[in-house]
Amino acid sequence: MIIVRQKDAPAFPATPPSKKLTKIMMDPVLGSEHVAVGFTTYPVGEKGAPHAHAGEESIFVIKGKAKVSSGGEEQTLEAGDIVYLPPGETHTFANSGKEDLQFLWVYTPPGDEKSIRERAKKQK
Repeated sequence: MIIVRQKDAPAFPATPPSKKLTKIMMDPVLGSEHVAVGFTTYPVGEKGAPHAHAGEESIFVIKGKAKVSSGGEEQTLEAGDIVYLPPGETHTFANSGKEDLQFLWVYTPPGDEKSIRERAKKQK
């Protein structure tokens, strides 16, 4: 068994001017083999760049409101909602509410979270 407490998880701030913060909760660096899990906070007005992942991604909204866009479709998500994005599907995720947006993401297989760690190394 591996336990990672959110308060102790490694934190990776985004490249400025973005103010989003991601914590990697589980990945191969922390001991898993087949999954990566992270917790991200988007302040009000934050929007991620269009991107895709090599594997599957699921995003579970914990707090706030999100706008997810993919394939010309746009949907609003609220706390308790989940979105599944298949491999290679370009998407954007944005805080569309009036409070911080907090969400949990899951990559399977792991791998795309490596870019979060690499970006943090370049900022130092």
